[in-house]
Amino acid sequence: MTLPAHLLIQAMYEAINERNVAQALEYIDPDCCYQDLNFPTPFQGKAAVKDLFTESCQGMPADLLFVVDDITEGDALAVGVLWHVELGGIPLPNGRGVSFCRLSEETGKLIFARDLVEPVIKPGKGAFVILRLIAPLVRLLLKPITAEEQIASQNSANSTELPAQQLWISRLLWLLAGAYIYILFLSPPGQIMPAEPVWAIQSETWQEVLNESLNFFFILPLTNTLGIHYLEAPAVHPVDQAFFNFAIAWIFIFLPLLLADMRSRKLPKVAIWSMALFLTNAFMIPYMAMRAAMPIPEAVPSPAKGFLARAFGWTGLLVSGIALFWFGFVGPEFGTVAERCQYFGTQLTTSRVSVAFCVDLVFFTLFQIVLLGAVETSPQKRWLRFIPFWGLATWLII
Repeated sequence: MTLPAHLLIQAMYEAINERNVAQALEYIDPDCCYQDLNFPTPFQGKAAVKDLFTESCQGMPADLLFVVDDITEGDALAVGVLWHVELGGIPLPNGRGVSFCRLSEETGKLIFARDLVEPVIKPGKGAFVILRLIAPLVRLLLKPITAEEQIASQNSANSTELPAQQLWISRLLWLLAGAYIYILFLSPPGQIMPAEPVWAIQSETWQEVLNESLNFFFILPLTNTLGIHYLEAPAVHPVDQAFFNFAIAWIFIFLPLLLADMRSRKLPKVAIWSMALFLTNAFMIPYMAMRAAMPIPEAVPSPAKGFLARAFGWTGLLVSGIALFWFGFVGPEFGTVAERCQYFGTQLTTSRVSVAFCVDLVFFTLFQIVLLGAVETSPQKRWLRFIPFWGLATWLII
């Protein structure tokens, strides 16, 4: 006679607490799939589960125990469990967990289990921020492919096979995107980057970013100076404000260049550019990765630039000029140019936000070289791609 699910799982936990792996395995089906989400892949089969149980029991203190807090009893074949781990009767920090277990209808033994352990890192509201940042990209990349799209993709693959070099470049860019997100957003304080990551960000840092964003393109400070006070500009150190707006101006003037790039014509350029402009520049590296995996188009003439491109170029030049003036001369109480440069150097060793913007400027330089080189074919203009920011702004105007 087989045990109901709740009794069998409790018996399995008791065997593990007694470090009796052989007894615990008596409750495991030969085809069991055990998903411990601390591990990247599930443990498939009884032998793999045995390795998991053995590893979890070896070398552990005898008074380190799994304690069942609550367990469901309404289903003979499935059970949910709330549990925690304690050492010598003391609950361990981050030692709570929840499990779902299902028994086999044929054998009455554990056929499926999933353990979810309380995370060490608790991003709090930062988790919602991360979800908002990655949701558009996930939707873009994981959207189901329709039958028509699949046929078109197969036809394209049959007619044009991408060189291996392009595929490797795309893969390297995806790895770079992952490294960017981890290092700048998620890495623990002091591991690689200064200050706190997004999952432990302080309210002061959120306020700093918000204040800089409210002073977008210096609109509020300038209107306040002109006597218009429908909304007061937040107080921000002029070096931080100048640096922020210069970086935003650069991604701003990328839009006409992205639209002129024929290679990425199937990508949602405006959507990706908007997310990079208003959320985070992290979206640009995945964009370049997706672009790298697309066929290189046949030679096309240099694009004809209209009013939109020139308006973006002049706006970029205007904002960059204001930023340079703001950096050095606005707010005499913030010191001389030399003192402001010293402050900027200090920010690079203490502020993750400042470091992130510096990294973005490096990537913008590289992306500008690649994209402008792909779009502009005239030797008289193509060299402008090597002049960071001002080369792109000039190209948009002339």
